[in-house]
Amino acid sequence: MIRLSTFRELLQHDHSLGLYCIGCNRWGMADLRYLVNAGRGDSAITGAKFRCQDCGSVVQKQVRPPAPSLGDTARYI
Repeated sequence: MIRLSTFRELLQHDHSLGLYCIGCNRWGMADLRYLVNAGRGDSAITGAKFRCQDCGSVVQKQVRPPAPSLGDTARYI
């Protein structure tokens, strides 16, 4: 079992953090490496708030596992 409660833990276990704005119907990705380097690596994911770059609304977060490796085959999840 692995722990995925901070930005650093997501990065260490090759997970990503998807961000979704309901108002704009727009997806983005949190820059985990930037957050860790900026000193926020030990911050809890649940308490973090991100805003949409287009409309400024608070977005929803989605923890995503690493995509499976299939060699040179295109991946669809």
